[in-house]
Amino acid sequence: MMPTESTFLLAGLLFLAASLGYFFARFGDDEEDEVEVDKPSSAGTLNADYIKGLNFLLNEQPDQALEVFLRMVEVDDETLETHFALGSLFRRRGEVERAIRVHQNIIARPNLSTMHKEHALISLAEDYLGAGLFDRAEKLFKELLESPEYRLRALQKLVRIYEVTHDWQQAIDAYKELAKVDPDLKEVGQIAHYYCELAEHAAQDRDFSKVRELLKKASSHKHGTVRAQLALGDLAKETDDHKQAVKIFLDVMDDEPRLISEIIPRLAESCRALDDQELLSESLNKLRKKDPLASKSIALAAIHDPQIQNSTALHCLWDYIAEDPILVNLVDPETLEESDSEVRLMASERMRKGLATFISSTHRYRCSECGYVTSQLLWQCPSCRSWETVVPVGHLSLTSPIS
Repeated sequence: MMPTESTFLLAGLLFLAASLGYFFARFGDDEEDEVEVDKPSSAGTLNADYIKGLNFLLNEQPDQALEVFLRMVEVDDETLETHFALGSLFRRRGEVERAIRVHQNIIARPNLSTMHKEHALISLAEDYLGAGLFDRAEKLFKELLESPEYRLRALQKLVRIYEVTHDWQQAIDAYKELAKVDPDLKEVGQIAHYYCELAEHAAQDRDFSKVRELLKKASSHKHGTVRAQLALGDLAKETDDHKQAVKIFLDVMDDEPRLISEIIPRLAESCRALDDQELLSESLNKLRKKDPLASKSIALAAIHDPQIQNSTALHCLWDYIAEDPILVNLVDPETLEESDSEVRLMASERMRKGLATFISSTHRYRCSECGYVTSQLLWQCPSCRSWETVVPVGHLSLTSPIS
């Protein structure tokens, strides 16, 4: 089997480290050499062990190579940095189990200095994190919170762990500590989102007083989020305060036009509860007057939500179909233009139902940072971990996603 490019890189780095170690051991301290001229040198053994280990790597025998290198750690402290590099490279290659063995072996060494022990702990914690062993990683990162050198890095990783495991209260506490020690921290409303996550859990338990309390904390945070306002609208709707819900939804659409197609169904539901289609039409016309592009978002909302029967929304749908170079071929626009409004609305309704059926499984949302696509609104992108970057797409996707 031919060795891979990464194998050559790993072998080259280890050989360089061995050469530097030999150089400093041989020429780094003339006085020590003069005093210990009769002491047997281990340089030859060290060099032979490295060559043996490198041969195993180049022959794609990493387990045998690992055994050789681990035995070397037991022989000479000067090889520690090389083995840290070896463990890191194993992790980057996805060979996490081997990386764990390297770092566990270092930690087990007697008389290990504090500096090397902390280095080994942070490396092992990274291994566990890469392997998805979050409880073990969390324990080690917590041990390093007292380390001046690794406290910042440990807090960053703990925040990540708590996000992945949805331990939102711990995420809040860790992020607050991180903000105290990281001058370069870019706050984008994470804590507000953590409170919103807790509010969602409280809403599932129908503990609405707790929901209000948590959303108040999210809204009052100096880096707020439109999500908290939208959640307040949902809370008003859930508790049958539909007039307040309508007001909040309209405010949110003013603040974040990208979410119009997401909010229109909520607005329409509250207007139906109030039995006031005129209120919905008036609200939609105000949106269109303020932003001509809002008509497209209204049309998309009407397609995705079959319960929207409002005439203004369906007119927006017809305009969208008539302006789309593909969809317009599915209807006879000239005949429909000559028809009365009732016929046009019926035709739009049939088209809406057909499109809703066709696109029901397609991806409706996309991350503006990394391009990740999904069929539901997510407040944190699972791919790039960015917050509030997943938004509704501005057009219909007529191609089913590849499974």
